[in-house]
Amino acid sequence: MVSTAKRTLEMQLLLGPDEAVPVAGRFSYRSDRPYEVEVAFISRGHTVATWLFARDLLLCGLYDEAGEGDVRVWPFRRPGEARRVHIELSTDDSVCELSVRATELTAWLEQTAAIVPPGHEEHYLDMDTHLARLLAGKC
Repeated sequence: MVSTAKRTLEMQLLLGPDEAVPVAGRFSYRSDRPYEVEVAFISRGHTVATWLFARDLLLCGLYDEAGEGDVRVWPFRRPGEARRVHIELSTDDSVCELSVRATELTAWLEQTAAIVPPGHEEHYLDMDTHLARLLAGKC
């Protein structure tokens, strides 16, 4: 049986040092894909982009800079404001930086840890099934 953790978090798309636009991010985690997180970005009720990346990036990014390449995550705090986590997503032609409240992200990550404890992902991964899908071209 596949267990899931889903939550829509209010995020900010950072346009400049003092300018941001609210964006909803639907964070999803599945026990049969224990290493990955899916984030669907929603605008006006429609998914405008979906990203897959390692759950470890978010776990590490709560406390320190994590990732290189397409996805980077790091903690951020302005004096007098609540702690946040920044997520930078890069493609060949653009870079997008988002911010989410650390407390909300932590709460969701705790849900994922209750499903699959960090460091125990290999016990939940069915390699035979994933290899069969890969070889059949269904990934």
